[in-house]
Amino acid sequence: MGPVLTKGNVATIIPHESPFREDMERLPHPNFYCVLEDIVRSYSPYLTYSIHRPSIIVGASTRSVYNELLTVVVYAEICKYRNVPFRYPGSRYTWEHFCDMTDARVLATQHAWAAVNGKVQNEAFNCTNGDVFTWKRMWKVFCQEFGVEFQPLDDDHDKVGFDLAEE
Repeated sequence: MGPVLTKGNVATIIPHESPFREDMERLPHPNFYCVLEDIVRSYSPYLTYSIHRPSIIVGASTRSVYNELLTVVVYAEICKYRNVPFRYPGSRYTWEHFCDMTDARVLATQHAWAAVNGKVQNEAFNCTNGDVFTWKRMWKVFCQEFGVEFQPLDDDHDKVGFDLAEE
């Protein structure tokens, strides 16, 4: 299996050899991070850099606007307050298949290591914890932790997920 490319409401699995490697070709869809990488690389050789590619970032951080855990916590609290179902905002594929995450502390350690290691200048690094989970199992843990009722994915209602921002 591979990453999911979504066009409109149609999800297509892009085959790849696991695990992801830093030198793999880019996925065939626009990616904000690739644009940033290209901008940084365009300044070379005037400056050195390192590129870090984490998975879903989780963990305590006062400056992490991309922290998935914080988003889930806020969403769960809103659902609890409004007394509405805590629905999973993804697809059946992401509900059932393995995913990985990156602890903010692991990512910070990698950043510090690259900043002081001259041998890794102008390189890209993937960063994950190495363990995997399913959102189906994790959603049950969140429900217990936040005191909201578990809402299984409903294929009739959640064929392609729903818009969490709109919700």
